Amino acid sequence: MALPSILRTQAIPFRHFDTTFDNLFNDFFNSVSKSSFTKADRSSYPRVDVREDRESVTIDATVPGLKKEDVSINYEDGYLKISAEKQDDVEGDFMHREIHRSAFSRWFSVDEETYQVDKIDASLNEGILSVTIPKKPEAVKASPREIVVN
Repeated sequence: MALPSILRTQAIPFRHFDTTFDNLFNDFFNSVSKSSFTKADRSSYPRVDVREDRESVTIDATVPGLKKEDVSINYEDGYLKISAEKQDDVEGDFMHREIHRSAFSRWFSVDEETYQVDKIDASLNEGILSVTIPKKPEAVKASPREIVVN
């Protein structure tokens, strides 16, 4: 079974270099930090689920604490980019600090022959960002039908 094109993130030029460097820096900072976050938590943020049905594909991303104003979703040249930036406004002298400005971006390859990229829709509800990309009518598979035996 082939993966939906939405999961083929390796198609992004030089993206594997970004991932390699992210992991390298995360390994270093995890070794010198007493933070409870693991490399997997940092390098794959936000974690996503990709759901596909007959009519569309939906990407659900965990974005706790973010408002819709913090999130940016862009589509260009076959790639969907989900990103966010949140600035911490708390002032003061800290003895220890783990809550700070954070940012992320995730890229997904989208097959323009299969999906209606002009109808991408997104919603944010209780820390879950859902991005839905409908399929083109010709890409929607027919519903199974029962064949009556005579």
